[in-house]
Amino acid sequence: MTSAQAPAPPITGATRLLGFIGDPVIHAKSPQNVNPLLAAGGHDALLMPLHIPQHRFDAAIGGIMSIANLDGLVVTMPFKERLIAHLDEISVRARAVGAVNAARRTEDGRWVGDIFDGAGLIGAVESLGISPRGLTVGLVGAGGAGSAIAFALADAGVASLTIMDRDGGRAERLCERVAAISSLRPKSGALDVGRLDLLVHATPVGMQDLDGIAIDVSDLKPHTAVIDIVTRPETPLLRGAARLGCPHAGGGAMVQAQTKAILGFLGF
Repeated sequence: MTSAQAPAPPITGATRLLGFIGDPVIHAKSPQNVNPLLAAGGHDALLMPLHIPQHRFDAAIGGIMSIANLDGLVVTMPFKERLIAHLDEISVRARAVGAVNAARRTEDGRWVGDIFDGAGLIGAVESLGISPRGLTVGLVGAGGAGSAIAFALADAGVASLTIMDRDGGRAERLCERVAAISSLRPKSGALDVGRLDLLVHATPVGMQDLDGIAIDVSDLKPHTAVIDIVTRPETPLLRGAARLGCPHAGGGAMVQAQTKAILGFLGF
């Protein structure tokens, strides 16, 4: 039996809880990734999916964070930005990004947040045998995940970055924020997909069965690597990439890459 297959300890009154919050959570991979690792490490703890409808978030989150045996939260869309207002402290990188995807309760009862989406994206790219350094990159989505990814790509030394978002102003502001703290000078606007070395999709499009693709990829070339952060085994974008023979990875690869970092942050 491998460590990932270790049996889970029984749930008792002493079991510590972690919450995975989002809307929806049905496609989430974090509980499946985290709980075997907690069991293998001998931790009496459990990560539970908690589906909070968007319109009920502000009413629900305070009560959830008041649960005495809840030690931390893992956060997915669309709450990475909204949770900040309910935290006592966030990291420097989370402040730059404007979002968190994990929060922990400290011994004195304060809640501290950080962001690991960028680390996850870099890990997903590297899982394809590719280094981000020197690449021409297109990023779709300038929200919480997209912001973290943009900063991580800048840190990783990409040659150029174009950011596209249906809210053009949000994309422009993200470009300015990245340029303010790095040597990279991203630009906003439509992507010239045929010239990209790496295409990163960081919006919720693809989470639902009837979703299409967020951008026109008719000019996508086989040499372009494609990362879709949506946590489904297959999305329309990934199917299109596969048909062309593009190196590609989905949200599962990104989740795996950031799981270790999040668990360390949460104290496990």
